[in-house]
Amino acid sequence: MRKVLLAILLVASLLIFAGEITITAWTVGPDNPSFYRFDNLKAAAERLNKMFEDAGVDIRIKVEGFFDTTDWSEFKQRVLFGFQSKQKFDILCSGHDDLGAWARAGYLAQLDDLVKRYWDETYYDIIPSLWDSVKYKGKIYAIPQDTEARPFYINKIVLKKLGWSDEEIEALPEKIAKGEFTLEDFVSIAEEAVKKGYVSWGLYHRPKKGIDYFQIFTSFGADFYDEDSAKFVFNKEKMYKVYDFFYKITNVWKITPKSMIGTPWGSVHKDVTSGKVLAWMGGTWNWAEWKRDYGKTEEELEKMFLVAPFPKSRYGGRPNTLSHPVVYMIPAHSKYKELAFLLITLATAPELNMKHDVQSGHLPIRWQETVLPEYKKDFIMMEGTKILPYSGFIPNDADFDLFNTIIFEGIQWAESGKTPDKVIELVSSRLKNQLKDKVIIVEK
Repeated sequence: MRKVLLAILLVASLLIFAGEITITAWTVGPDNPSFYRFDNLKAAAERLNKMFEDAGVDIRIKVEGFFDTTDWSEFKQRVLFGFQSKQKFDILCSGHDDLGAWARAGYLAQLDDLVKRYWDETYYDIIPSLWDSVKYKGKIYAIPQDTEARPFYINKIVLKKLGWSDEEIEALPEKIAKGEFTLEDFVSIAEEAVKKGYVSWGLYHRPKKGIDYFQIFTSFGADFYDEDSAKFVFNKEKMYKVYDFFYKITNVWKITPKSMIGTPWGSVHKDVTSGKVLAWMGGTWNWAEWKRDYGKTEEELEKMFLVAPFPKSRYGGRPNTLSHPVVYMIPAHSKYKELAFLLITLATAPELNMKHDVQSGHLPIRWQETVLPEYKKDFIMMEGTKILPYSGFIPNDADFDLFNTIIFEGIQWAESGKTPDKVIELVSSRLKNQLKDKVIIVEK
């Protein structure tokens, strides 16, 4: 078996070390059900140790580290400090959008040669589009760990109260995907549902900074990055419509609470799963989260929610979802880069990835996963895969977090009552001042 031979060659490269080697992995949820991001590495170590034992090699691998469930911000601060102080960790699991800044700073090992080494055993089978999410300036700095979609969850029970037939409800995802049902159509239904008292609110979105909001930009046709020039784009005319939407959902249509931003995550999910909200801009992983942490059964969720792309607006956008692959990276200062990569490779086995996907509500990264029995039995995985063709990624640009921070401040201003024209000027001014020639401001 070629993998055994590769493992033996790897041991030789470790200066004939005998005994136990500890590989430290820092992994993140932050959602609780994603614990296989850490546990699969431990399973990979067990498999590698069995290879060593069968080959008569006197070496064993132990995986230590942690699975972080605080939040992205705290985790990334911890990682950055770990890089700067060269703390011992050999594998890092985080969002793909982090690798641009960390690669530019020299914190990450480049992986192209290692990917080629294990291409025939594992990496040929990765869904091709995912490779775009792990590159910086054309070079590979990470390996996909999972992917997901961000469905538009609409409460079917509320639609039935509004008079929709079962046939109309089942046809809605396809109508959204074809652009025949728009965001404006949804707003009208949400207003009606709130007015009639069927729900407290028509639409919930994430309560803090993140990338989910970029779905709405795409819905309005507002491009936010130019790949050729590697610059961010802020189109005032199109972003006016975006900020006008955020302004109106809280101040005019009143289908979203003004306190949405800052609401605790637990309160958000309780409201969504208890039927107090018509629609939720969420993720496929929420399905597992709702069953694990909020007491919902599979049957209850399938009865309550339909799964669709986020609707296009009537202003030239497109139906869409956003994928944010979580990836494995290797710190440049790791002493055991090749061994860490071998563990990542073994942890990328289809059956191990499928355990993570089923447990956490994420989607396959390998084609072989889609033929496993578990895939065909999992509702949210099947439905989430259907909307992947409408998916996009945020750019792996080192300045994305700064761009995102400024854009998000504009959303906060709009929802709190600042008019869209004022928001546009404030945001464009901040972008110019802080990103300078890294942003293209398109005037009206």
